[in-house]
Amino acid sequence: MSQNEFHVTGQRSYQNDPELFNTLRKHTISHLTMVLGRVLGKADDWLFDLAQKEEVLIGSPHMDSMRKLRMARTPLENGFKRHFDSGFESMRRGVQQESNVGRVMSLVADDELEVQLASEFVVEAVVNAHGPALNVIAQRFAAIVGVQQLETSLNPLSAANLANSIYVAQRDVQLPPSVRVVLYKYFERELVQSLGSLLTELNARMSAAGIRADLGNPRPVDAAPEPAPAPVAQRATQGSTDDKQMFDALCSMLHAFRPQMGGGNGNAGNAGRSDGGFAASGNAHAGAGFSAAQSFSGAGTHSNERPMAMEEMVSVLSLLQRQVPQAVQAAMMDPKVSLAHDLKKEMLRSAKNIGLPSDQIRLSQDDEDAVDLVGMLFDVLFDERDFEQLARGLMSRLVVPYVKAAVIDRRMFMNKGHPARRLLNSLAEAVEGNKGEGPQERELLQKAENTVDTLVAEFNEDMAIFETLEQELRSFLDQHRRRMELAERRATEAQRGQERLEQARTLASAELAKRVTGLNLPPALDDFFSRCWAHHLSMIALREGPDSQPWNAALGVADALLELLPNSEHPNRRAIAPSMINMREPLETVLASSGITGESAQQTIRSLQVSMESMAPQPATVKIAAVPAADERKPLLSVVSNKDALDYNVEDIPVLRNLAVGMWVHLAADDDKLHPAKLSWISPISSRLMFVNRRGVRVLVASLEELAAMKKQGKLVVREQENLFDQAMQSVMGRLKTEAS
Repeated sequence: MSQNEFHVTGQRSYQNDPELFNTLRKHTISHLTMVLGRVLGKADDWLFDLAQKEEVLIGSPHMDSMRKLRMARTPLENGFKRHFDSGFESMRRGVQQESNVGRVMSLVADDELEVQLASEFVVEAVVNAHGPALNVIAQRFAAIVGVQQLETSLNPLSAANLANSIYVAQRDVQLPPSVRVVLYKYFERELVQSLGSLLTELNARMSAAGIRADLGNPRPVDAAPEPAPAPVAQRATQGSTDDKQMFDALCSMLHAFRPQMGGGNGNAGNAGRSDGGFAASGNAHAGAGFSAAQSFSGAGTHSNERPMAMEEMVSVLSLLQRQVPQAVQAAMMDPKVSLAHDLKKEMLRSAKNIGLPSDQIRLSQDDEDAVDLVGMLFDVLFDERDFEQLARGLMSRLVVPYVKAAVIDRRMFMNKGHPARRLLNSLAEAVEGNKGEGPQERELLQKAENTVDTLVAEFNEDMAIFETLEQELRSFLDQHRRRMELAERRATEAQRGQERLEQARTLASAELAKRVTGLNLPPALDDFFSRCWAHHLSMIALREGPDSQPWNAALGVADALLELLPNSEHPNRRAIAPSMINMREPLETVLASSGITGESAQQTIRSLQVSMESMAPQPATVKIAAVPAADERKPLLSVVSNKDALDYNVEDIPVLRNLAVGMWVHLAADDDKLHPAKLSWISPISSRLMFVNRRGVRVLVASLEELAAMKKQGKLVVREQENLFDQAMQSVMGRLKTEAS
């Protein structure tokens, strides 16, 4: 002990700061209580904003939640302070605080699931942002209380205890589950952003007092304030060069095609339709042709026609926005109908509703590009994506708003981060493959429908609505994704357990085959080996491994029993009875694994003895295999036992081997339609790949060869990217190139 420190009540006090421990406790509780205050304030504002949008003061669930939160504020703050006060006291005494005892992460009801997952995210975020500083704090706390290493549960400022604080604070108050999750989210943000200053101060105080000064004072990675979102027009100029080049190429192709299609001014309503089009695509719209490329912008038009002004275009589209236009409905019903072509005709016919003479107006070339590209985009989505009927209806309502967005801001096609693109990606994620089979799926569909309702009702010329709706939907999707992650974990654990059990059974079968192949076993002994002993050995392999002492003991039981069998050279009838008495205890252990105990076990052992004693000596040449050899057994999880019989392209194997966990593919289901599936797990035992659907439910477990065979049959398609908008535009480009060739 150095000259400037001495023990006081289980802790070390320092002459230059005798109240150091209490000072650390006071500053910590004061700082974190202010953090909680900001969290509660933001949650209150959030609930109030939601209640305002409902425009209902009486009976509003959000207003009711806000009242409950305000009533619970004092109990929340008191419980929060007690948690940290008790934590420091527990660290001083070296006794784990009661609030942490029993805080076990386990499978919980749906109402608590989000809270549990949110707690895990708080721990992860805090460690990522402030890990080095937290480690130094832990080492200095250990020095203060005089231990070599401080247990995590005794460290009040461990990431786990910080995350647990908000749980403890809410434990004795009644709040809706959604509010609890929001508190966790705000707490995570505030903690990551402001914890750095507290850790810096505490480390500085302890270092100045001579506590592990060698550790220094690592600067925590404070989260910088989020920059204010840039205007949509400014963000649109930040698009990638690749996106701009693709957009320019698409427009050039459209401009080249329109004169070839011989389009007129469009208001006659009988423009011819090409017999070509997406013929090589293999999709439903193969017969739609490129009637969309027919000119409605001036080629071959009358001299008195003029292009519609921007304000006129927006007004026409606003009239069509509230209900799905007939052109979109027709394209939904008939794959041979070109959505863009018919929509342009309907727009020109609707111009008279705002006082424009339909025979004197046309679309400008830029506006026609926007309509064509959006129409082709949705053609691709309806053809290639896994949308159920309800989802198709929702997506069809987006056509006109997205045409309007493209007319107002054509840079939507040139910027991957454009809010309209992000919203379309989020909506597709919410509805694709969603059959509404469970409450979470129905809730997600309802949220998507509400988002579309709001967009259709409120979108005028302000593109900011896309940003607002995308953020709200993305937050909802994040919660849904966490539920899916838990379901994935369950599916992975089930698959891992199944493969480990199969591996254990294979090991047990191999050991049994080595011992009994070529022997004529009495029925009782054959039954004992094939059922009880093989099961016992499988359980040992599963739980303790084939190199453990119980494994060797079980093998010894089998070998000892087989030595008692009479044979032509060494008849040993007299040795059976005393040997069975000596083996009673290990035999009872084997039988207990199969649930055979007590008098039933004794009866089984007597049957074994009688069966072997009544057996006449047999020549060793009789060969009756009790179980098939290991190389003859069919693996339980194998789809096709003989990989050589599979028909696949060898070059597909490296492509599939490079699939990473988290990547998405398309898999054919019983209805022969392709559905999205995510690679969730690769077995370290069998090297099989497990795929799950958007609900986290296992849909396929297969080897690389089996996947390659599916790929050759068209039942598996590897997705190059998950971004729906980008994929659809790539398909549009491919179809246009096919037509050009």
